[in-house]
Amino acid sequence: MSTAAAAAAEEPRLTVPSSGCSIPQLAFGLYRVPADEAGESIVAEAVKAGYRHFDTASFYGNERTLGKALKASGMPRSEFFVVSKVWNDAQNEGTVWNDAQNEGTVRESVLKSIDALDFGGYYDLFLIHWPVPGRFVQTYRELERLHREGKLRQLGVSNFSPAEYEDLTSEDNGIVVPPAVNQFEVSPFMYRPRDVSYFQRRGVLVSASKALHRGGECLEDERLAAIAKRHSVAPARVMLRWGVQKGLAVVCKTASPARMAENRALFDFSLSQEEMNALDGLTTAEDVAKREQLERERKLQL
Repeated sequence: MSTAAAAAAEEPRLTVPSSGCSIPQLAFGLYRVPADEAGESIVAEAVKAGYRHFDTASFYGNERTLGKALKASGMPRSEFFVVSKVWNDAQNEGTVWNDAQNEGTVRESVLKSIDALDFGGYYDLFLIHWPVPGRFVQTYRELERLHREGKLRQLGVSNFSPAEYEDLTSEDNGIVVPPAVNQFEVSPFMYRPRDVSYFQRRGVLVSASKALHRGGECLEDERLAAIAKRHSVAPARVMLRWGVQKGLAVVCKTASPARMAENRALFDFSLSQEEMNALDGLTTAEDVAKREQLERERKLQL
């Protein structure tokens, strides 16, 4: 067994309570990965490092790049768990289903994403990228149609608040396939325990985007650095290990092969409850208030 295969085999998988589907816990994110040969090389290195869970979106413009690199690996489609997302424009341009013509804008967008990936004819998980007001329920219904056709194995949402999730899943909307995942920003520097707990209690896996909180200054935080020094690991590994111990699917990305391997080396140490509590405390009430205000303002512009 190769080193990458061994790393992938050792990685924990999270189970979706509603379906029994299992998901590799560590995901390689493709935000800003270029849609060219350089991007294919980055994905190829991620596969070599052991990544099997890949997170992209129609908005990223690199679904074709991802598919080409995964096919070039020579590994079967079943070895990978591939996620994408439908963007806001597809929702805004009209989501009303036309039964006579068997078409809809969201459907067209998803089918383009499947064609771009060109690997197996399906996605393992497909998310609504943002909850466009007045549109996301109909968008989800169209995803359900594609799920019934076998084109989308699991469905989920992204950047949904508890209130938006409750709106989507209310009995009046008749949603049949419950969301398997909600992806939103979670890290020790943006931790909203009530939101994380809300979704986990309802059997929805939380996928942590920006698990390294955009890197930069946060990696130099003295409190984080002290914990990292205690375990003789880089601060980034402490942040990712925190997400693993919270039971999150952890999404991160890097173009560096060395860091790809380092970001997966999370299972040879563990954080104490005292250390977990200290990391929980890196997020202030002011941080949360600013982030939630930013999200409210952005959603008004969707």
